Amino acid sequence: MKKLLLFLGVMVLFKLTSCDVLDDDSDYSLDNFSLSSGTVLMDVDSYSIKTDNGKVLWPSASNVSVSLLEDSMRVLVNYTILGEATDNDSYDYYVRVNGLSKILTKPVFEFTSETTADVIDSIGDDAVTIVDTWFTDDYLNVEFEYGGGATVHYINLVFDAENPTTEDGAIILELKHNHNGDPYSYLQWGIASFDVSAFQTAEKDTIDFFVRSKGKDGAYNYNQVLTYSYGSASVEESINKQYDTENVSLLQSIQ
Repeated sequence: MKKLLLFLGVMVLFKLTSCDVLDDDSDYSLDNFSLSSGTVLMDVDSYSIKTDNGKVLWPSASNVSVSLLEDSMRVLVNYTILGEATDNDSYDYYVRVNGLSKILTKPVFEFTSETTADVIDSIGDDAVTIVDTWFTDDYLNVEFEYGGGATVHYINLVFDAENPTTEDGAIILELKHNHNGDPYSYLQWGIASFDVSAFQTAEKDTIDFFVRSKGKDGAYNYNQVLTYSYGSASVEESINKQYDTENVSLLQSIQ
């Protein structure tokens, strides 16, 4: 498991423009838009996005340069549905991409007996609220809220080798937050995807994770057991993941 603290921006917004493809008499209005998390699927000179709900979007209109994207990149996509892709088995919807943001992806950070106090301090122990969690392939996705508004914050999912499991054997993973001296001015919102594949073993095909975080009162909250399936037990689950479109205005830089 990697033990390096990765400072990667959670949201890199690509500004887009696009032409109107359907008129207002269509079943799908150009005034409507949806917000979904998903994974980029690259082709030679184009791309599609598989949302965490399992639907595949093909951008009929988008000014996102393919050179800015990578296969398997985790993204938050703002899009307008132009029509159902009834003529193509590979896609579910033709869409206009209105905006695309890169979701922070990181390995789980491990605390060991050799981890220095400075490193632990840099990871932070500030309040953060987990809103939701779900799996996408080998990623544990965490939607969260915190207070801030002025500077870059740091977010990590931590495994403590000195306190590895619950009494029931679930591996403890704690969402850690360093507000970097930023006062609680506004409610902020974000998503991060953490690679948990390093926990896989040949003897098992499922792992229980006990996920938690600390609130403003210093008490642990969320406290959910999540089952990660892989190998022969891996199945594609249908996730009804929805976002409040007002959250777009709450995005702040997270590393």
